[in-house]
Amino acid sequence: MNTYIFLLPLYNDWESFVILSKDINIQMKNMNKTAKILIINDFSTQKPPSFKPLSNIKHINILNLKKNLGSQKAISIGLKYLKEKNEKMIITILDSDGEDDVSKVSSMISEAEKKTQKVIVSSRTKRQEIFMFQVLYFVHKLLTFIFTFKWISFGNFSSFHSIQLDKILSNNSSWLAFSSTVAKNCVIEKIQAERKKRLIGVSKLSFLRLIFHSLRVSAVFFFRSLIFSSLYVFTLFALYLGGFQWSLYFILFIIFYNILLLLIISINNSKHFSNSLDFLKKN
Repeated sequence: MNTYIFLLPLYNDWESFVILSKDINIQMKNMNKTAKILIINDFSTQKPPSFKPLSNIKHINILNLKKNLGSQKAISIGLKYLKEKNEKMIITILDSDGEDDVSKVSSMISEAEKKTQKVIVSSRTKRQEIFMFQVLYFVHKLLTFIFTFKWISFGNFSSFHSIQLDKILSNNSSWLAFSSTVAKNCVIEKIQAERKKRLIGVSKLSFLRLIFHSLRVSAVFFFRSLIFSSLYVFTLFALYLGGFQWSLYFILFIIFYNILLLLIISINNSKHFSNSLDFLKKN
């Protein structure tokens, strides 16, 4: 028998989570199953509320981090924590703000149960952000594709059997970005879902944070990026020698981009990954 686990990174989204937990409960009730919710509290400044009992949610467990690490590291820590449980689980990762389409949970869990060798991900269709943010997000996906040949149109929202944890955590990539780690280490299957509006409040993902997120996603494929970048630079340099001086600007951009990836890798110290559970407060 599988245990059903919902893993949610959370920073100050307690009000949204209360609503979201009720929606998860409805989905599990429709499936005639019960689940547990594991919250990775990313050093929230607000205290969690008291949770009312829900018919199909057996337990809500909160793991508190000692410092704010960001959602990607919080997910990585949560997955490592679950791996140490050594149980048969169907794990579903959701953002705590309600932007993930919870109505897709039942179909994603069903697919994850049938296809244990795959990670079921939610491929985003329509998004609710302002137009400029959508443009920048498309640029992020395009740049990732140009340098890695991976079109990553999904985020954290996913379902998978716990046997996938070995692959997901097989290297330190999850310390950088969950989506690109899954794209790199696992076989994926996409289910289309609309990106919803936040349940409460405004998005914490600023333009600057989007840039850093984009760099972390690409940094997972750094060596792949380096290979493609070398091919681009070689081709562009040949054009430069042929009199196409504009190609020099692209060469400089490619070099600068890869330097940024190196900086991102150095900032996100992968050595912390092996001891990441040390970031959890002891209750």
